[in-house]
Amino acid sequence: MFSPKSVSAALATHFGNALVSPAPSPLTDEERRMFSRLKILLTEKEQGLIESEEEDEEALVQESGDSDSDYDAEEDEKPEQRSRKPWTKELCDKMLEFYRSKDLEDGRRGASQSFKRMQNRFRAHMKTEYDLTLLRKYEKTGVIPSERYSAMRQLASDVRAKLGEKMKKGVPIHDTDIRKIALDLNKLNAASGNFKASATWVSKWKVHHRIVSRKVTKFVTRKATKDREKALKQIDELRIKFLAVVRKNPGIVIINADQTGQVKEMHSTRTLAEEGSKDVVVEIESKSATTHSVTVLPTIYLDGRQHPIVYVHLGEPTGSLPAKKAVYGNKNLVIGASKSHIMNREAAARYFKEVLFVQPMPKHMLLLLDSWSLFLNHSFIQGLVPKGHKVTILNIPKGGTSLAQPLDLCYNQQWKCVMRRLNDAILVHDIDFVLHTRDNLLRCISQVYWAFGAPMFKEYRKYGWYRGGFLTTHPAPFVTPPKYMFGEGSEADCPCSEPGLIRCPYCKKAHCFSCFVINSHRCA
Repeated sequence: MFSPKSVSAALATHFGNALVSPAPSPLTDEERRMFSRLKILLTEKEQGLIESEEEDEEALVQESGDSDSDYDAEEDEKPEQRSRKPWTKELCDKMLEFYRSKDLEDGRRGASQSFKRMQNRFRAHMKTEYDLTLLRKYEKTGVIPSERYSAMRQLASDVRAKLGEKMKKGVPIHDTDIRKIALDLNKLNAASGNFKASATWVSKWKVHHRIVSRKVTKFVTRKATKDREKALKQIDELRIKFLAVVRKNPGIVIINADQTGQVKEMHSTRTLAEEGSKDVVVEIESKSATTHSVTVLPTIYLDGRQHPIVYVHLGEPTGSLPAKKAVYGNKNLVIGASKSHIMNREAAARYFKEVLFVQPMPKHMLLLLDSWSLFLNHSFIQGLVPKGHKVTILNIPKGGTSLAQPLDLCYNQQWKCVMRRLNDAILVHDIDFVLHTRDNLLRCISQVYWAFGAPMFKEYRKYGWYRGGFLTTHPAPFVTPPKYMFGEGSEADCPCSEPGLIRCPYCKKAHCFSCFVINSHRCA
């Protein structure tokens, strides 16, 4: 027997207003399902995920008197997941005959048998009192419940598919739209003659399919949506070409390179603050350093390796690095400069000649590049390839970087996360180190790139290729560089006895900022 009192008592306990007496009895399976649904709805309302607009729509539907009283969560489940066995017309007629076979006191027939007696007689089919409701509905409509189950499950699935198409296109959808879609599909497929898509049905359908109201965070034009669809089609074509090149050239070395811009002083956009604070102020070293950028051009391989050298392009007032003053350098850095941090033809040529096309160089390599104008200029790149070597170039279509660029899908995000953590650590721990100066910035970039190349991050580097659709096998489980370098174990004492801050991915030991960054810790 379903007990609203037990469900409400459980809800009160969950939300911190436990009833003192009497003690609530344990919930049945049906009561637990109801408790779970109500808890989700109340929690979403508390968090602002359910807007008043939806409540108004629900009220409009309820005022019309429409109700789908026979909605059941099992209607959306697969047949093998339902507890009751399928009903046939013969079975329905047999159960109905027994149900109406009780004699009245005056000797007339037509009274109803109790649920307990029905359950004892038809135990395989009468699981809950809801089944008795379905039997009475069969008596009125002639619709066999098992047929309705199948039709309603298909209807719910069709509504989800239709709604999914709309959501992918960025169309705003509300409860009234779900109701209209459900009614139209029901009419088209003749699923149920008395289906009304009531507010209750819509609400339960949303819970079952994990559909909630969300605040719109971005608006895009219809042209942008069409461009995205075009890019997706072109990316599919690119993957086919990629696979054809790989199959035709066994042993070909596959490489991805991508420019990523980063401001000289990066900080997290979120921080801990006292509850109720209206303004959250963060101290920085230089305001201009938070808007002026440098360009970093990392390179990774399909097999999970990282190229040993990274190209860094700086924006200098004179357009070149100072001739009279030494600039920080390291064997894993090639540094270029112009009046802007944006790479030009000269910078691109230097990247290929001094970073990518250096010996030992593979005999045949496949370059996966984006649609930057100089990367699209294949004759320019081919003119820089050393004799005796072959380079095949494939370009990711315009607008497809966020969809198929391996470095952009995984590597670059984590790179910026580590740089932000370093900036934040300098301020939090009062470290005497100004990161946005040229030499200190280059020192950090060199050290972070060295750390990212650790063997333990091989599967992480392969993950970008998998997300981009160029690897079909999911990489083995991995830990990301920020989580490992600043996670558990990074707080242990440094070998110099100072408190640790960063964990080295090579020697697995914690190091202080001075040892790891300033003194360029290189244990491998």
